[in-house]
Formats: sequence, C-alpha cells, structure tokens
Amino acid sequence: MSDTNDKVISLFKKSGQNVQNSQPRFFKGFQYLKITKDDNGNYFKEEALRDYAKRCFYIVTVMRNNGIGVALYKYKVPYESLLNFLNEFKNNKSYGEVIDIERYVPEDLA
Repeated sequence: MSDTNDKVISLFKKSGQNVQNSQPRFFKGFQYLKITKDDNGNYFKEEALRDYAKRCFYIVTVMRNNGIGVALYKYKVPYESLLNFLNEFKNNKSYGEVIDIERYVPEDLA
C-alpha cells in the first residue's frame, strides 16, 4: 500500500450541479453528500442502481497478527454479504482489524 494520496479525491468538494447544497450535511455525526443525477445529468433509476450493486463485490482488507508480525488478508465479499461480513468484526466474532474496503467491479459491467 502506498503512503501517497495521489489518487485520493475529495468527495466534499463542489462537483457540479448534481450535488445538493454546498453546505456540509451530517447524519449521526457523518458528513454526506446528496447526489440526485449522474454525470450526464440524468436522474438515477432505482432498479438500475440495485442491479449494478448486486453485481459488484468488495475487496475487504483485514490486518491480523500472525505471531511474527502482521499479515493482510483480502476477502472478496459480494454486495449482499458486506454488512454481515463487517458485523463479524464489529461484534468481535472474528479476529482482525478491517483496514480497507475497495469496490471491485467485474469488467463485464462496463
């Protein structure tokens, strides 16, 4: 993993007309953006977004101490199992610390 932030983007920078209000909004202490349209200016379609999400996976990186140091374990977790997977660590049912979650989009979805 790289220590540089070359590929990091700020989600909270103004990014055009599709972002509602420029004032920061919070839900239960977490900042969020409301996005109503895609990059082409079209409104999102609920069914299309659900279908897309169901075909995506998440690569969850877990750090564990293996006795001589730490090791990283990368899990390919389907969309519908992501919350259950994370709850295993939240409820201390599984050993390790989640350190990264990355969305994996199969190439045939493009």
